[in-house]
Parts: sequence; structure tokens; C-alpha cells
Amino acid sequence: MAKDQYIQLESLPEEVRGKVLAFIASLMEQWERKKPPVSSPSKKHVFGIAKGMATISKDFDAPMDDFKEYME
Repeated sequence: MAKDQYIQLESLPEEVRGKVLAFIASLMEQWERKKPPVSSPSKKHVFGIAKGMATISKDFDAPMDDFKEYME
């Protein structure tokens, strides 16, 4: 907020200034509710953690017998 805006707020009558500050507080409260939660940095990704858990057979690229008639 610019310095001029603070001066403008201070120059308002007390009753109006209270309403402005209450409005600002309600806007801040709404904004806080809409902010996405901060993710916890405690979990780090470990690359290669599943190494060896899956295997591909040697004949992976070989034609399948079920599709033999489609291949002809």
C-alpha cells in the first residue's frame, strides 16, 4: 500500500475508518481460506526406488498367438 493511501485512511472519520478496516479484515480472511495448502517439504522423491520390481519378458516384441489371424 502506498504512503498516500495510509494518509487517506487516517484522514477518514473514525466510524468510516473502522468500517474500512473491518472490510479489509474480511477480505484477508476470505483470501486466507482460498489459499492452497503448503505442501510439506519432508517427502523427497527418490529416483530408482522401484528398480527391479517390474520385469519385461525376453519375447516382449514377439507376435502374439491370439492376433495371428490379424497379422496375416
